[in-house]
Amino acid sequence: MKKITIAATVIALLISLSSVAAVAPNIPPKEEVVYGILNYDGNVEEIYVVNSFRGGDITDYGTYSSVLNLNTADAITKNGDEITIQSSADKLYYQGTLVSTELPWNIEIRYMLNGAQISGAELGGKSGELEIKIAVTRNPNVNRFFFDNYALQIGVTLDTDLCGKIETKDATVASAGTDKQLSYTVLPGNDADISIKTDVRDFEMDALSINGIRLSMTMNFDTTQLLGDMNELIGAIAGLDDGAGELQAGAAELTDGMKTYVSGLLEFSGGMAKLNLGVGDLSNGAASLSDGLNELTAQNEALQIGAQDILQSAFDAVNQQLALAGMENMVLTPENYKAALENNPMLADALARLDGAVRFSQGLTEYTNAVAQLGAGAAELKDGIDELKYSVSALSYSANELYKAGSDIGDAMAKLRDGLSAYKDGTSELNAGLSGMDEVMNRKIDDILKPLTGNGEPAVSFVSEKNTGVTAVQFVLKTAAIEKPAAGVPPQPEPAPLNFWQKLLRLFGINA
Repeated sequence: MKKITIAATVIALLISLSSVAAVAPNIPPKEEVVYGILNYDGNVEEIYVVNSFRGGDITDYGTYSSVLNLNTADAITKNGDEITIQSSADKLYYQGTLVSTELPWNIEIRYMLNGAQISGAELGGKSGELEIKIAVTRNPNVNRFFFDNYALQIGVTLDTDLCGKIETKDATVASAGTDKQLSYTVLPGNDADISIKTDVRDFEMDALSINGIRLSMTMNFDTTQLLGDMNELIGAIAGLDDGAGELQAGAAELTDGMKTYVSGLLEFSGGMAKLNLGVGDLSNGAASLSDGLNELTAQNEALQIGAQDILQSAFDAVNQQLALAGMENMVLTPENYKAALENNPMLADALARLDGAVRFSQGLTEYTNAVAQLGAGAAELKDGIDELKYSVSALSYSANELYKAGSDIGDAMAKLRDGLSAYKDGTSELNAGLSGMDEVMNRKIDDILKPLTGNGEPAVSFVSEKNTGVTAVQFVLKTAAIEKPAAGVPPQPEPAPLNFWQKLLRLFGINA
């Protein structure tokens, strides 16, 4: 049943090549499906190309060692690299065996058994710790259009009855009965370095497959909701920046007032005679100051939670952008983001945004610490005045202690002022960084998605640059399956040569 399904897939692939758009007159539109038969190590044995046309007068080009009409009895004339066919069929398919065995990708497959390299031909029936290494790089001898515009899907199928403890990275894993199917996607313009480790016994493996296709994606993403949320955030940040400016101005005034207050404490020891009259009022004022600062301190936790939420939102947004770019393993945190982003000009905007968020969080932390210190100082001030009220006999000593407490409060106020200044710088930078963020986000989305679909160049022929009517090219590459040697079977005579269809079916593991 499995072989019948594969055969149907092969036939459907050839017969269902879609109709193509009209091109310039006298240039027959065509599609190419390139079939590559690979050795166990990834070297190319042969390359067959199935060319499909509408019927009529056909002129095609390709350096073929042989050609074969696949679906009609129409004669094929081969004159050097020029192929001519006259056909009345709605669709015509002919196969050519390329003289060249060069593909757009250099493919290297190595097998390591118990730490020692072994050839794929010798691996069948072996047991031990196996590592399969697959490396894909650009072949400089072939038009780089295909490397830059085509994605590869590499498929490896392992029988879990023969393979245990399968370890690999960056693979999509699917189960089909006892088989574990590992699929790796290599985006256009990228190399691949794949490692698969497994414990094997009596090892066998189906053919390794590599398919090269040109990705087609719908690029119109609706960002209305996202940009609406971003504009709402920008407005909130602008309000936060205005509030930070007012808070900074108030802190500066409070600091100046505290300096004057501390200076007054120095004169307090000379005004002991008047202290009795004003100590009651002073005590009430200190109580009000302490209560007010306690209320302010009570808001510290909520402010810190809000700052952390803003900080986390900034990192979540950037991490989401990286995930859309296929960099989901790069998770940014306040500890690692500078090292990860500062040397990448493409992510400069993200770095600036995260810097603003971090500075904002740090500034707010300094602010809340200063408020807490100020509250503590105010409590000490109130205690000092209460002691002064009830201990006039120790008035001189209390005046000195009160001055010390006032000095501490002055220092705390200075820290509060400095913290609010840093906080204001952070909100201003964050506000500036978010300006025009909707345009930046649209550009970033385009930049992230562009590598997934190549550089947008029109299709070109893999076979010959003279073929200007090509609308689609697809690559289907296969290695031989690794099979256990049959025990006690005498050497068999050399098999008869296979025709194209037999070779094509063998490529998919079908004997015909």
